[in-house]
Amino acid sequence: MFAAVLRRGALRRVLLAFFIFNAAEWAVWLAVLVYAFTIGGTTTAGVVALLQLIPAALVAPLGSVVGDRLRRDHALALGYATQSTVMGATAIALWSNAPPWVVFFGAIATSCSITLTRPVHNAILPELAETPEELTASNAASSTLEGLAIFVGPVLNGVLIGIDGPWLVFAAMSAASVISALVTVHLPLREVDGAEREDDPERLIADAREGFAQLRREPGALMLSLLVGAQFVVIGALDVLYTVTAIDVLDMGESGIGILASAVGVGGVVGATATAVLVGRRRMSPALGAGIIVTGIPLALVAFAQAPPFALVMLALSGAGKAFFDVAGRTLLQRTVRDEVLARIFGVQEGLLMAGLALGSIAAPVLVALFGARGAFVAAGAFLPLLGAISWGRLRRIEEGGVVPGPELAVLLRIPFFQPLSQPVLERLSWNLVPVTAPAGSVVIREGDPGDRFYMIEEGTVSVVAGGVPIATLGPGGYFGEIALLRNVPRTATITANSDLRLLALERDDFLAAVTGSRPSSERADQEMDRRLGEHQPPSGR
Repeated sequence: MFAAVLRRGALRRVLLAFFIFNAAEWAVWLAVLVYAFTIGGTTTAGVVALLQLIPAALVAPLGSVVGDRLRRDHALALGYATQSTVMGATAIALWSNAPPWVVFFGAIATSCSITLTRPVHNAILPELAETPEELTASNAASSTLEGLAIFVGPVLNGVLIGIDGPWLVFAAMSAASVISALVTVHLPLREVDGAEREDDPERLIADAREGFAQLRREPGALMLSLLVGAQFVVIGALDVLYTVTAIDVLDMGESGIGILASAVGVGGVVGATATAVLVGRRRMSPALGAGIIVTGIPLALVAFAQAPPFALVMLALSGAGKAFFDVAGRTLLQRTVRDEVLARIFGVQEGLLMAGLALGSIAAPVLVALFGARGAFVAAGAFLPLLGAISWGRLRRIEEGGVVPGPELAVLLRIPFFQPLSQPVLERLSWNLVPVTAPAGSVVIREGDPGDRFYMIEEGTVSVVAGGVPIATLGPGGYFGEIALLRNVPRTATITANSDLRLLALERDDFLAAVTGSRPSSERADQEMDRRLGEHQPPSGR
């Protein structure tokens, strides 16, 4: 399935840009810390890390509004272009030996610009994916590339710093981000309602608040986002714990810090590849629960390591668990939240991610002081499983309110005015379809009756009669019932079964919410009715 995703041009371009983004994020993050360390040592590096994370946590929910106000390919390219610009400016500051506060300001701006990407990337995948399986595979591929970037970014950082210092890292990543912007600026998205909305700065705060409001209305989405934040509390703590464990506990020296961190990356790559088993699965909550456990328990077991190999294996297992957590959680959130606010929800999650990193980096020294290095690993490792156990009941109920794709999704895709709808909306409709049977000779709908359902023919044929005059015969793939619903008028024709029928029906509210809630879909419905009338065929289901 991964190969099929990579053969799709649009998905391949988005994933390439996302890989470059992740590698650049790691490279410039480390470059700033190296620069800060050379100026003021560990304390300065820690303060600079917090100075980058806290503003980024605040900016993320605001910046993600762009992903719901613009076409998402344009929003994605804009984010990459912004990152290129601020990275380039920071490179100039470093190259010209500008005062440190100028460099740190550039680093903060870079961290804030980075929050523009992940929310839009996660929100655009459902628009590009053509099937539920392809969406899960795209999420898995994203997680795999994130794991690879953990290696590539630090390696590039080390090579470029060795050549000419941190300024070259920022300059090279600025150039790489231009590539990301170019390959994502125009993608074959479905036309979405509200694309390229008018620029209205006064709406920025209100639109951002809608992301928080949606989280309050969707307890499942809130729970998932809080768990992601909790996961990054642990990741933030690990950045400190690697140092203490490598030097003070396992006697690995300073080089051991990178080795321990790379073990998580190795596990992440392997685990993300293994998430291929999730492709085609309708239920993601079991994988999410397993990911939480496998992320946390091995971390706690690191406390009992007497030699590096055991610690490396446990950290790799934790990285694999994180991959399952990420893919299952992301897919669940994409299924749970309305498409028009999806980028903003991921923006809130990005803010929680940054805040979690900051909190974890502050909490780790406290844990070490209270419990020692080994005890700190036990506390960090137990944190996620404990939260998972507390929230397990809600996690199992998330999919009850979310969108688990029904088996009749392909039927919807044959209807012209459903085709502009995004994948999550189509999945929701597929689950709301009601099977209906009717024997030969029965009247399915009668002229003059109120409209209550929209029908699609799976098997059999029907005759359409209006005003006592036969108008048409419809067979498998045909549909009827839409005009009474869309125009709020009584049925304008009688539909009679010529043979035994198997139908799929959508209730009035479900049908209207999907079609009238999307301008492209509504316009396509009007066009189809006009076309049929122009061909002197009945606007089926009148």
